[in-house]
Amino acid sequence: MNKWLPPSLSLTLVILSGPIANGLSQAQNTQTEIQVDVEETFQTMTGWEVTARLWEGNKVMNRFDDSWKPLKDEIFDRLINEMGVNRIRIEIRSGAENPVNYWAQLLDEDITFKEFERHYYEKINDNDDPNVLNPAGFQFAELDFEVENILLPMLERLQANGEKLYINLCYVDFRWGDLQGTFKHAKNRDEYAELIFATFEHLKNKYGITPDALEVILEPDNTDTWRGREIGRAAVAAVTRLNAAGYFPDVIAPSTSYAKNAAPYFDTMIRVKGMKDILSAISYHRYDNWKANGLLPGIAKRARKYNMRSAMLELTHGDVDDLYYDLVDGHVSSWQQYAIATNRGKKDAYYYNADFSDPANPIISMTPKAMRLAQYFRFVRLGAVRIGAKTKSSALSPVAFKNTDGSHVVIVKTEQAQDLVLHGLPAGQYGVRSTTDDEGVQERGTLSIASGDPLISSIPAKGVITFHQLAE
Repeated sequence: MNKWLPPSLSLTLVILSGPIANGLSQAQNTQTEIQVDVEETFQTMTGWEVTARLWEGNKVMNRFDDSWKPLKDEIFDRLINEMGVNRIRIEIRSGAENPVNYWAQLLDEDITFKEFERHYYEKINDNDDPNVLNPAGFQFAELDFEVENILLPMLERLQANGEKLYINLCYVDFRWGDLQGTFKHAKNRDEYAELIFATFEHLKNKYGITPDALEVILEPDNTDTWRGREIGRAAVAAVTRLNAAGYFPDVIAPSTSYAKNAAPYFDTMIRVKGMKDILSAISYHRYDNWKANGLLPGIAKRARKYNMRSAMLELTHGDVDDLYYDLVDGHVSSWQQYAIATNRGKKDAYYYNADFSDPANPIISMTPKAMRLAQYFRFVRLGAVRIGAKTKSSALSPVAFKNTDGSHVVIVKTEQAQDLVLHGLPAGQYGVRSTTDDEGVQERGTLSIASGDPLISSIPAKGVITFHQLAE
């Protein structure tokens, strides 16, 4: 997992050993202590998520854009091995239930991208019987594009690393656009179940893929018809049909755009008969920004009450500050900023940027926020358990994890240059990696500690520093 470094990286590698190393100041008043408690356990991680999107939909040029294809190997190598993403959201739009394949028309340049967008949520029923599926009434060409060009390359790379890709199938039915179709899935739970079942069957039969999760609806507070009651009824109907066919996905909801809406949606949908038996994670987005922080304990409390996970699954401008609060106060098991890569400048919503200033030699680089997020993503893997990490310093925000292979990871977000003393870690060797605004990404060498010894290091400026235990 350590092969990729940004092209402009000036690498500083120092081999360190013993309790005092890496140029640490000896002055006691500059040191800040962190206590790691390997016996205190919290949530189990189910992945660092990305939405299956590059810059294929070019709104400026109003057409499909495939200029990413020559760069796809580098993009996906880096997304998996440098960024550390191991979970994907693939989307099925409500307008997939439609007799017309508008995706094919877009690729053939028979329609513009803006015309294609008009049909995103145009729902036209395949027939009047939700138990009799008419294959001609469902369009999976856009989903196939996501699977073949994004999901499968990610899957192959993670499998090569001996790891798993967590696949989250998410239904989308926004109110945007003038074409909404002739019926509503929210008011026809069995028709919703038919679409979800048809999608699972298509993925299984064509690609041998079964999604790990069903995210019932994306941002229901950005729809006209999806409320807590409709979410619960649709979820129960879909899972009943999926279970009968041998599919048993995790169920994620309500995925509201604002964290403040998660609790009221959840409290309504959980009262639907059967919902508490199938729901795996209470999910939210946090577009209420810093106001969301005070709501996180309430979300975590609901998750504990019903013995389920919590998940923050989209914040396009999200940074490590948001991630820290979501992990510690929201107890989230999965987290997403947004999409893979863009060619329109260093947009916050993407993990990578493609610079085409020299069209003959485009440059792929990690966006600044992604650099900091990678301090967590890259070293905390699927199945890791968060463990205790505390400090008395208001300038530090530490979190710690134990991976399934037994290795320990501590990530410390700092507000200033800092000397650090970590207590409670097992004996062994620890790689040290930091990201600051001034230095970018720096590999800071290796520290060795004996049993009972503290791990001592420093970071030269505000940023994030990660200590990750190395294999023996």
